[in-house]
Amino acid sequence: MNEFDQKGAVTTVRIDYSGGNTEHTLFLASDLHVDAVSCNRSAMLADLQEAVNKNAMIFLFGDVFDAMQGRFDPRRSLDELRPEYRRNDYYDFVVKDVAKILSPFAKNIVLISEGNHETATQKNSNISLIDRLVWLLNTQYGGSILHGGYGGWVRFMLTGVSGGRTSIKMKYFHGAGGDAPVTRGVIQTNRQAVYLNGADIVVNGHNHNAYYVPIIQESVSDSGKVIFSTQHHIRTPGYKSEYNDGTAGWAVEKGMVPKPLGGAFVTLRITTNGKAKRVGCQIGVQPVIHEPVAMDLW
Repeated sequence: MNEFDQKGAVTTVRIDYSGGNTEHTLFLASDLHVDAVSCNRSAMLADLQEAVNKNAMIFLFGDVFDAMQGRFDPRRSLDELRPEYRRNDYYDFVVKDVAKILSPFAKNIVLISEGNHETATQKNSNISLIDRLVWLLNTQYGGSILHGGYGGWVRFMLTGVSGGRTSIKMKYFHGAGGDAPVTRGVIQTNRQAVYLNGADIVVNGHNHNAYYVPIIQESVSDSGKVIFSTQHHIRTPGYKSEYNDGTAGWAVEKGMVPKPLGGAFVTLRITTNGKAKRVGCQIGVQPVIHEPVAMDLW
């Protein structure tokens, strides 16, 4: 049984692998935009169901909601409002509906964090959508989900029966900046590698691009031996097809390009020596990528 707790920016996941369960799976996603008319819900639900089938721990790093259709939101556009959300209790209904859609996966979700769509809604309408969503998933659908910030850390503390221990540190940041049509945001990996030298995994979302970039770091051990370590940089694209068929909409008018859909599976494989006192962890990353599908929106 895994244990979860949170203190400030740091979420801790305690994993006891003494029962021989030496492989653990994570599913990382961001930018679901579940309530958006252009959300590819079929791809999203299929990936989340695969995560449940693998007994993966699910982490959702911001923009779970689109939520741009509130009365005082300057981004409001009735063309992008799903018909069932044309109600006076728009925010309340959207939160309830998204909670219902995510309910089959609630027991696997560890953390839901903020994105710019949620912080913009809080700024424009004084409503914390993630706080409401986490409360509903926990109280109505059996979850034990923690509420993360726009950025933060997750520590995986791995402990065995004979006392062998190790930890994996994952830094998450929803993301910042624009479309990055040339670099896809990959240049950010070099910037983050400079100041996040303690992170084993770095996860970004926000710009709806996708990449996996392993960066090798060199150091010297206390015994004077040259050692190498890998920092795994992952960007998850999400499930919103803003470009659609390229005929109309905000993304088309801004000259943006079609974006992939999906998330990423991460495996933590625990390795021990014969006495199980020296413990390591091999990290494997498998991006999950879907091609966008043009939908009849207009």
